[in-house]
Formats: sequence, C-alpha cells, structure tokens
Amino acid sequence: MQKVYEALKQGSDVRNHLIQLKQMLKEEGALEEYLAMTEDDELIASFLQDEDPKIRKNAALVLGLLQSQESIDQIWKAYVSETQLFVKGAYLSAIQKLDCRAYKAQIKQHYQKLLAYEPAEEEKKHIQDELKELRRLVIQFDGGISRHPFIGFDKPRDFILTTLKNYQDTTGVQVESGATRMIPMGVQVVGGDIKEALKIRTFRELLFTLRCEKNLPPQPSMIAKELAKSNLTRLIASLHEGEAPFYFRLEIRADLPLEKKSAFAKKLAAEIEQRTKHFLVNSTEHYEVELRLVQNRNGGFYPCVKLFTIPMKRFSYRKYTTSGSMHPSLAALLAELASNWLKEHARVLDAFCGTGTLLMERIYALPVRTAYALDIFNEAIQGARENAGIAHMNINFVQRSFFDFSHEMKFDEIWADPPVRGKKTKEEQDQFYCGFFEKVQELLPEHGRIFLFSNENGMVKKYLRLHQNLHLKQEFCIREKDGAYFYVIELRTAKEAVQGNE
Repeated sequence: MQKVYEALKQGSDVRNHLIQLKQMLKEEGALEEYLAMTEDDELIASFLQDEDPKIRKNAALVLGLLQSQESIDQIWKAYVSETQLFVKGAYLSAIQKLDCRAYKAQIKQHYQKLLAYEPAEEEKKHIQDELKELRRLVIQFDGGISRHPFIGFDKPRDFILTTLKNYQDTTGVQVESGATRMIPMGVQVVGGDIKEALKIRTFRELLFTLRCEKNLPPQPSMIAKELAKSNLTRLIASLHEGEAPFYFRLEIRADLPLEKKSAFAKKLAAEIEQRTKHFLVNSTEHYEVELRLVQNRNGGFYPCVKLFTIPMKRFSYRKYTTSGSMHPSLAALLAELASNWLKEHARVLDAFCGTGTLLMERIYALPVRTAYALDIFNEAIQGARENAGIAHMNINFVQRSFFDFSHEMKFDEIWADPPVRGKKTKEEQDQFYCGFFEKVQELLPEHGRIFLFSNENGMVKKYLRLHQNLHLKQEFCIREKDGAYFYVIELRTAKEAVQGNE
C-alpha cells in the first residue's frame, strides 16, 4: 500500500494506482493500515479535479472507502459540476458512506429533478444508475421505505392460485367464489374473494393477472410499453393505501443463460421505471411488488403480479426451517390427497419430522388424538418445537432415530418424508427402505396406514412386493421430473394378505 501511495504522490500512472488502492481498501484491516500511514486525504481529494473522468470516478470511490468526512464538501461540489454522466454515481456512492445530512435538501431536490428528466436513449443507463444512488440516499434520510398497507379485500378480484402440475383441481374445488378455470400455472379465478382464497392451504402463490397482451414479445422496450399501457399501475394503486412510488423486483421465468437473463432484466427494469414515470421503482432490497414474466413455448412472456403486502397467515407457524424442509403448500397438498384415508382422532407418528411441517399440515387437515415426531437432529427438533408452539399444537417431539424408537401404543398413521439419497450409495438406500418397511409393521396396528412421500419409487415398489401384508391403497405422482410420489399404504391382516394373493 505504501508503494501505491508514494506513486500517487508522484503522479505516476494515477488511474491504475487509484484502482489498486480501491481494491486494497476492500480487504480486512486495510483501512486501519492506510490511516496509520497517513490521515491526510487531500492528495486523493485533489484527483477529483483531474481532467481524466475515470480518475475522478476512482478518486471518489476511494474517498468513500476511506470514510473521508473532511472531503464531503469537495465530493458534493465535484458531483454538481460533473459533466460525464458515468462518473456521477461514484460521487453519490461515496457520499452514502459519509454523514451527508447537511446536503439532505439538495439531494432530494436533485432526485426530484432527475425523476422528471426525459433522458436520451444513450443517457438512460447512466441516469438510471444515478437515480439508484440518489434513491438510496433519500430512503436513508426518510428512515427506510414506508410499507403500503394492502386494502384489496373490498371487492371481487381476478387472480391465479399457483399449484403443482396435474393438481389444479385439488385446489380449484376449494375455491368458493368466482369463476374458475384450470390453466398450466394453477387455478385462474375471475371475480374471486381474496380473503376466502387465503384460507386454502394447497396453493403455493397468489398472483394477479393483468389486462394486457398475454404473449408479450421478448424485447424489454416492448414489454415495458405494454405493461405501462395495461392496468398495472391502476391495479397496484387500487390494492394499497398510500402514494407512489412502489418498489418492485423482476422475476424472469425463462430458459436463458444467467448473464443474458440478468442483462434482459436490468434493461427491462429501467424501461418500466421510465414508462411508469417512476410509479414503479426497481429495488433488490425493499420491494413490495414482484413483476413476474413466464416464458411460453413460443418465446413470448405471460405477465402477472405477486404482492408481498398481502397479510399471509396460512403458514405463520413456520418460523424455523432447514434447507431440506418441505414447502408447507406441498405438505398441505399431501394431507388433502390423503383425506379419504385419514382417521379422526388418530394416533399419528411422523418418522422423520424435520421442523414439523408435514405433521402440522396433517393436523390442520383433521384433528388427532396424539402426535409424535422423531428426528435425529437436535436443531430440527428444537425448531419443530418452536413451530408447534406458534401453531398451538400439542406434539411430542423425540430426538431419536425412527429405527430405534418404540412405544407401548400402536399408531394409526405413520407419516414419512425420508431423507433423499444424497451421498448414500444405492445399496445403503436399499438397506434404509428395507429397515423402514420392517419397522413400520412393529408400530402399526392392523389396518394402520403409512403415508409416504419418496422419490425412490423402485425401492418402494420392491418392498411392497416383498411384504404381502402391506397393501398399496393409492399412489400419486407429485413431481414427474424427479420421480417424487406419494403413497397411501395399509397394513393388512394375515388373512387379508393371503386372500389378496389368491
């Protein structure tokens, strides 16, 4: 660092040495090292007047990393007088790291002025970058973004309840108001009651539809133009209390390389801001709105809107999760699919409970007499206990392997979502399922049932063939892509097993 600083003092290759210093200052302990070497930032600040705009840009960024409060007047003056648009964001980035309250009024004034500015095509990118930095400062001054309360329960609405493929009907039959139509994404509801819909546990997301072309061309400018012409801003305003702006993120569901998708999203977000006159403002941190574009087979995009402002309480018990936790809407779907086979006031055991989602959705589906849950991991058990407490459910959690568990009473139902194979060999996984189907027979009474979610279809079928007293009552293909199935299996009497094979 000393060599770099000395080179800067001598004016040697300033741009590259500033870049080197900028990189060094990002390393741990580098700021302290620099301050021990010199506390005088006048040298770096002097480069704000250099003829080379890239030198001015890097000097500003270095001053920000140095947290050089003494330089704030010079940085602001340089920002105001800067003629190169690509440099202006660097000054604002530096100012964000300093106490800039003295410039609060000027910063807000610049922000409003820039919002009203109509940039030329070649200016758009840099103006957008400058706006982003100014917006961060304004948000900082205002103590964060004010959330917009959702008030859209007042009248019938059009929306989509997303579901797993082939299980739209399971959710559709639960919709009490509005006209329904099954579509690839789920259930389309016209004139539905949102409050009623939020009581349904088997859908994954609620998305609002837009009155516009449903097959938008894959060009950012055209998409933004069509969205601005649609009822998008009117819909968002009507569903919320409070004034614009509304902060949004883009979700592009398309089979595109990551770099291409990112560039597409960045350009589209900027176009949407411009077209909606900043009613919608792009943000990766504070968004309340998600604009989702789902690409179809023809390459066009289907537009819809997800709101994070809707008070969702369906799964509010789910405070603790792990990377392997089942999504609660999937757990609710499994409980719904099993509904014809559930026993009221049953004794229920979850063999591999994780943080308890599957068992709790089973209990929501139909009351139980007693519930036990097993897992070998302490973290999962502790999280499951917390979740059950939030849900006000009385569940007996035991940190123990299912294969070592015993109980004086038999269980009417055993629910299981076994761990996926992971690093296990096929032989080890085979041994696991062999032990599982042996163990369940110790814990079930005659006509007791197993509700098994697994992506090891071959092994499940193998052990059902080997155990003639285990009868497959029903199976559901949940996800064809990874071979995930849900099985309802019943323990038959010896006589029934013999009769079943005659």
